[in-house]
Amino acid sequence: MTRKTFYSLLITGVILVSQNIIAQTNKSMIDGAMQGNVSTVDGYVPSMSITKDGKTAYFSKGTYKKPLYGVFSKKELVYEVYRAENVNGEWTNITKLDVCPEHYSAKHPTISGDGTRLFFASNMRGSYGKYDIYVADIAADGTPGVSKNLGPKVNTKEDELYPSIYNETLLFFASEGRDGYGGLDLYASQVVKNTLTTSVNLGSHINSDSDEYAIQLSPEEKLGLVVSNRGFNNTVSQYTVAYGRSNKQDRYNDVAERDAGLQTVMNDQAYEVVDTSFQDEQ
Repeated sequence: MTRKTFYSLLITGVILVSQNIIAQTNKSMIDGAMQGNVSTVDGYVPSMSITKDGKTAYFSKGTYKKPLYGVFSKKELVYEVYRAENVNGEWTNITKLDVCPEHYSAKHPTISGDGTRLFFASNMRGSYGKYDIYVADIAADGTPGVSKNLGPKVNTKEDELYPSIYNETLLFFASEGRDGYGGLDLYASQVVKNTLTTSVNLGSHINSDSDEYAIQLSPEEKLGLVVSNRGFNNTVSQYTVAYGRSNKQDRYNDVAERDAGLQTVMNDQAYEVVDTSFQDEQ
């Protein structure tokens, strides 16, 4: 065997091993992001957000990194948003999105059904408090535009987390910066183009003195699935609530029929337009 052939085989072997490692790493990232879970480090971790056509997904992952300043500083947990493509039934082409400056975190991404707007939580410079909810337009080639803060109608001096979009215009999120029922409460705001309404607390039938992280609505069944740590020893579980008028309400954990907050955001078809709240913080 000549030296040239040997090095050629060696390089080929290195490439194959590297590709295998990357594939395994990608699979591990996707497997961990497919379903919501509970982490001792991250707390509740929502499942990845997928466009309606099922071709593109977004998720976040935290890694420990050295901070920008301080030679002897400990590594800090930094969250980053990733995009994945569904190719022939396999999630692949995983790409990190630069939706916030380096050394700041971005997490809990949720994509609009048409794939054109990405909402997420970030603690980047210019936030009102800790984590704020931001939005970025997604171009046809998948690249994000400038991240814009949703402003004081959504964000406070404390954490706003876990954004999710329902019916393209209803933004649900968790906040601990308002006078709610305790811990993280769930709120909603109508988002239309570049405007949004003042956030509405979803009320005592949805929220509790514990943390509520996320809600998913099923209008056909008049049900909502609420993720909360109100369980025994603060365990995170999914609770079923009924809203609207249902003759099966007694079967569920709670009933939201008399809750004005949820009824307001569900039934308000006027989409009251307010002054633009999106603010370019970069």
